[in-house]
Amino acid sequence: MIDYCHAHNIKKRKKIKGKTKLRIALLVILSFIILCIFYYFKVVCPIVIRLSEEKIRSVATTAISEAVGDVMSNENLTYNDLVHITYSSTNNIELIEVDTVEVNIVIRQITEGVQNKFDTLGKEGINIALGTFTGIPFLYGIGPDISVKLVPVGTINTKVTSNFISSGINQTLHRLYFTVTGTIGMILPAQTQNFVTELEVLICESVIVGEIPDVYLQGSLI
Repeated sequence: MIDYCHAHNIKKRKKIKGKTKLRIALLVILSFIILCIFYYFKVVCPIVIRLSEEKIRSVATTAISEAVGDVMSNENLTYNDLVHITYSSTNNIELIEVDTVEVNIVIRQITEGVQNKFDTLGKEGINIALGTFTGIPFLYGIGPDISVKLVPVGTINTKVTSNFISSGINQTLHRLYFTVTGTIGMILPAQTQNFVTELEVLICESVIVGEIPDVYLQGSLI
């Protein structure tokens, strides 16, 4: 009877000891997982975002530039197509106005073009070397490439701005610009980082001969 109780106690202690070891193992594994998650969000993500930001802004800027170039080359617009100047009987400038109908058509085309370019970027993504995800500096850019998905965020905003620059006696250089703003997001595991890209593109310019009314020189035409 005593031997049976002793054996039972030994078996019980082994069982308790086994459970304790299991709890310790689970605690170690859980701690390791928490540490990895913390390291990923606090170290790896900021590094990947910082190293990828320039590349993402570059491809986004290129996409915007190409979209604007495509529309402008197809439309073949000139300064006189977009801006109308009215002179008085004494040949003084009375009114400078932008053809808003024509401009809005071009804006819509550019916006759609940029959106399509951004959608293509989303399908292609960008490649980041596996070593970069370790967060270890000497491994940056080393290893096989991992494709990171990009997604357009929100809507593309396109607006027209203008400025007047004196270029001589009774001569003023008038320039029209498209300012295109788009946001593209980089999708990482459990995190998305958005980057705003803005590009100002010269549409057309012309030298206006004659005195420009102060209302245009002091403010924006658009």
